[in-house]
Amino acid sequence: MKEIKEENNSNNISSSNNEMKKRSMKWTAVLFYIYLHVFGVVGLYFLFIKVKWMTVFYFIFLVTSSSIGLTAGAHRLYAHQTFVATSQLRLFIMLAHTIAGVGSIYNWVFWHRMHHKYYGTEKDPYNHKRGFFYSHVVSNLLSAPSDLKKYARDIDMRDVDMDGYIWTQQKFYWILFIVLGFLLPIHVAVVYLDESYTNSFLIIGAARLLLTTNISWLVNSALLVWGLKEGDKFPVDDNSVFFLSKSYWLNYHYMLPWDWKNDEFGAYETGFITFTIKIWRELGLINQLRTATCNDVREALYKVASSEMTMDEALAEVKRNAEETAYKEKLIYRH
Repeated sequence: MKEIKEENNSNNISSSNNEMKKRSMKWTAVLFYIYLHVFGVVGLYFLFIKVKWMTVFYFIFLVTSSSIGLTAGAHRLYAHQTFVATSQLRLFIMLAHTIAGVGSIYNWVFWHRMHHKYYGTEKDPYNHKRGFFYSHVVSNLLSAPSDLKKYARDIDMRDVDMDGYIWTQQKFYWILFIVLGFLLPIHVAVVYLDESYTNSFLIIGAARLLLTTNISWLVNSALLVWGLKEGDKFPVDDNSVFFLSKSYWLNYHYMLPWDWKNDEFGAYETGFITFTIKIWRELGLINQLRTATCNDVREALYKVASSEMTMDEALAEVKRNAEETAYKEKLIYRH
């Protein structure tokens, strides 16, 4: 997505609605994703009827690794800075995100931060007010607004700019993805798992990328699947309770996005990715995990209710307290 670095269009526009109208459909991307989904569905069918068990395990391993790179990596570590990671772990996250095939971490973080910055407005690239299909699919097939730089100035990317792994991935993304994310995984299945090229292409190639692409898209559209609307009863009164575990935690995420315990898909302090982060903490691979305590939230609500401060000021104070606590925990000597 080179649109981030393109020259700003000389035609200025006056309203945010018009800015969004400047986005046009990228028909090459539409065609690519149509083929990806067609071949991917066939690959998923083959996964259950035609391949060896080791290929199934290999497929699960690749999808799981990619998911970690997308959620724990691009989302929680880079987009929201919920913790600090060692260089070894950041290298793993960069490689895991690369094999997911969803573009560079830099671009992913940029668009997700824009999503949070302009949430609920026409400047939001994944505008939830336009419905799930727009947020999950259409928004990923549109070009960048012609005057992107006009309102992208408020998106602070300095922390990402200073990461050498992110710079390397951004600079050589297509080479890295084609070799490490596409050709090598397919080749491994053929050579070491004795799989056919057809099965390997359809399953390790297309079906895997189909899943990782939709996982990436779901991070930005999950609120419309697992989230509850304002005033909704919990648990809900409809039959979705048998298929989806809906909660207000995704709404919480849009208020305190820096809380490392908040899962991408509606849970809090539970789930596979949160469990993975806990393992990293025990292994000493991450530190300064930021989270909100009940006392801090209670104190902030009291100050808002007593009109001592606005909600934004209260949330900023909760964040400062979380940062101080996280840094103090880092200084604790462990033996």
